[in-house]
This record gives sequence, C-alpha cells and structure tokens, in this order.
Amino acid sequence: MPLVSVLLPVRDAEPWLASSLASLARQTVADHEIIAVDDGSTDGSRELLDRAARRDPRVVVHHTPPRGLPAALNLALAHATSPWVARHDADDVSHRERFARQLRRAESDPRLDVIGTRVKLFPARAAGVGMRRWVAWHNALLDHDAMRRELLIDSPLAHGSALIRRATLERVGGWHERGWAEDLDLWVRLYRAGARFAKLGEPLYGWRQHPGSATRTDERYSHTRFMALKVEALSSVFLRQGREPTLIGVGRSLARWRDALGAKVGQFLELRRPFPRVNAALHAPLILAYMAPAARERWRIHLHALGMRELEDFIFVA
Repeated sequence: MPLVSVLLPVRDAEPWLASSLASLARQTVADHEIIAVDDGSTDGSRELLDRAARRDPRVVVHHTPPRGLPAALNLALAHATSPWVARHDADDVSHRERFARQLRRAESDPRLDVIGTRVKLFPARAAGVGMRRWVAWHNALLDHDAMRRELLIDSPLAHGSALIRRATLERVGGWHERGWAEDLDLWVRLYRAGARFAKLGEPLYGWRQHPGSATRTDERYSHTRFMALKVEALSSVFLRQGREPTLIGVGRSLARWRDALGAKVGQFLELRRPFPRVNAALHAPLILAYMAPAARERWRIHLHALGMRELEDFIFVA
C-alpha cells in the first residue's frame, strides 16, 4: 500500500502537465501512486499522460468524457489505495518535500484530517493584486480555529495543497457537484462533520498563474456562485438557530449581503468601525461583512470584550 494516493484531474493542461508530473516524481516520499483522470482533454494531455504511465508504474491513467472536476476527483478517489490522498492540479507544482512534511505532521497529531501548506504564486509577474492579497490572507491562517473563523471569507486552504484522510473524505461523500467552488463546499462539509484542519508554515505548493486557469475562467468560481455557496453554508451553520441576526458592514460588502440574505436578517447597520456606545446596543447573533482583515480584527477584539463568542454569537463573511 503506498503512503500517499495523489489525485490528479487533467483537462487540457498540455503546456504545464510535464512540469507538474516532474514535481511529483521528485517527491522524497517515493512510495506514492498518482491517479490521473483525463477529463475529456482535447489537446495533447491524453498522450502525455499515457507516456508518463508507460515510464512510471506509479502513474495510473483513466480517460473519461468531460464530466467536470468533482466527477474526476471522485473517480480518482474510488481508485485510491492509501489512507491519505493528496490533491494536485495539473498546472501546479509541489516542493519535493511536500508529502514528507505533511505526513510527518499527520503522524505528530493523529487528530488531523486535512493538512495543507502555504502557497506561492508563480510566475510572480502574472499574479494580480487580488491574488496576492488572497495568498497573504491564506498563508496567515495556519491552525484549525483560524481557518474555521474565516471559512466564509474565502477558501481558507488551497485545494491543490491538501493532504486529506481518505476515510474522512469518504464519510462526507467526497466532492459534490453543485455548480460552485468544490473546494470551499468540501471544507464547509468537513468542518460541519468535525474534521480537524492544519496548514504547514512552509510554502510547499506552487500555484501557477495563467489566463486559462479555472479560477479565472470557470463560472463556478464567480462572485455570484461563491455568494450562493456562502449563503447556504451560513444558513446551515449559523442562521439555523432561529434568531434574526443583525447584519453589519460597509459599502459594497454590506449591499451584497443585504441583497443575498434579504428577509433572513432582522436589521442592517452600516458601521465602518466599532464604537463603545454602539457596541453596548448590539445583540447576538451578528453577521459582519468586511473584506479587510484589519477591519475584521478590530470588530473581533471589541466583540470578544463584550463577552460574545465567535461562530456562536457572531460570524464574519465577505
């Protein structure tokens, strides 16, 4: 039984696939298997994968019609044989020590179910301001509670960097096709099921930036679909308490969430920052819509000082 089963979905990734496979071949954990699913590629990805499988018996390839990322991942998962599965995208690269360090972390803390790493964007010149801000935010969230608190801001753990306990993943039904971001959808379901998360402090995953990236081109990662996912998650983990929350925010963030939540919210307050006299009149539950990490931290400090508990009495969204 290999130590790691790598799930590698591929769709028209010919320009980058060779370097992605090379980064896996260089892993210091040589005892791994790569389950590649060619999801209906129309370029040279199919042939490249078949050549890789002939050269390296650890590479197993499945060719399918184009069915989408969740279906490709679930097919790969069905053929995985290791207790740990690692995600890897066909246009990205992993540091040669990635699997070794993730497995060491898993051994040191048997409670963990999902272990990610910090990420690095490359080439640097292709990374926009928004992506650079996202990486700074992502790389600051290293432990379970930090990621849980920011779960409805954006995906707090880069999908491609994840090492996941297979039994835990199978327990929540793997990946779901809902027409929105399959990674955040999975993290929400795993947190709800009691899974434990961690992230290594080293940037061991290289996220390639290019115009054809699914993050930039696939409708499932649009603002509209992300908002639909977050509203459903919020309804299931916070609004289900039956109390009408107060929505607090500023500018476009407040407007978007006011429109998205509608009658689910009792009142709306536009506040740039907390003030003592305002705080005294606030009552849980509170939903706070702020994009800036500094703004969230200001509110977090003030609400904790009032004795409120995050995720019980208040929650942040963006």
